[in-house]
Amino acid sequence: MSDFDYGTGVASDDALEKLLKHASPRPTPSPSDETEVRKAVRAEWQNVSSRYRSRRRVASFAIAASVLIGMFVVFNLFRVPIVETVEVASIEKSFGSVYLLGESSELRETQDLASILSGQTIVTGRQAGIGLSWGNGGSMRMDEKTRVEFVNDETVYLKSGRIYFDSSPSPLIAGIDGGDTAQFVIHTDLGDVAHVGTQFMTGVDAGTLTVSVREGQVAVDGEYHSHVASSGEQLTLSGRQRPTVLSIGRYGDSWEWVSRTSPPADVDGKTLYEFLLWACRELGLEIQWEGPAERVARDAILRGRIDTAPAEALRQRLATAALEWHIEEGVIYVGENP
Repeated sequence: MSDFDYGTGVASDDALEKLLKHASPRPTPSPSDETEVRKAVRAEWQNVSSRYRSRRRVASFAIAASVLIGMFVVFNLFRVPIVETVEVASIEKSFGSVYLLGESSELRETQDLASILSGQTIVTGRQAGIGLSWGNGGSMRMDEKTRVEFVNDETVYLKSGRIYFDSSPSPLIAGIDGGDTAQFVIHTDLGDVAHVGTQFMTGVDAGTLTVSVREGQVAVDGEYHSHVASSGEQLTLSGRQRPTVLSIGRYGDSWEWVSRTSPPADVDGKTLYEFLLWACRELGLEIQWEGPAERVARDAILRGRIDTAPAEALRQRLATAALEWHIEEGVIYVGENP
């Protein structure tokens, strides 16, 4: 038999056996050498194992750090900035059911609410109304079934219903500063309404924004169209349709709710003339004097406080004066009794 397998080029088993028989015995290492070798092998294993564990710890720390950074970024994106809460208005008159929107969107009826803070939402019920003193100056009114969020000291968000604003109210109204208000914007889902020294009414109903100007001008920046409405105009915006502008009187049924929400007037020590100017502004009337009536009104001194609606107060006060009066087409004519 040949000593090599020619198919593979590897020595056969018989040939290997013959070679091993001729080999001398392998020397056995001393115990001390064997111990040193074992120590060297263990030390190398520990070194390699330590590097592996370190790399694994570093990798774990890196993964944990990445997760924490990611969580910080996500939380930072959703973090709401802290906004300072300020008083934006005070309630000078209210009647009917008035609600304050709670943190869970529940409506809580309130009867003792005296001031309104930024971020609060007020809702009026049926046959309810509020007369407000705006913090920066001016008089604001809320009609029944109206929902308003008081965003800050310059902006309100009218969700539904009607509000009225007078930037230069009569100085007789208790608790309300006169003078033009620097900034007052009514935000709605259909556009923003900003006054330019005026009396105006803004209404939102069923996707329609209506702005009625009693005095001055109002700039309306709608979602699709913008327009400036002037005294005696009623502007209507609805969707993409072009604005419609109609004529509207300063006095009449559409303004009647405004006078119902008029805050009390302090007339103590004031003249009948000043009272008539207040009543006419609240009612949207122009005044025409006949004969010596204006002089009589300037000389007459009043006492007390007016808590009734302007129309009723007008009848009561003029009934006790030596004057006669009547209203025709938005003008009140005041003359001396014959």
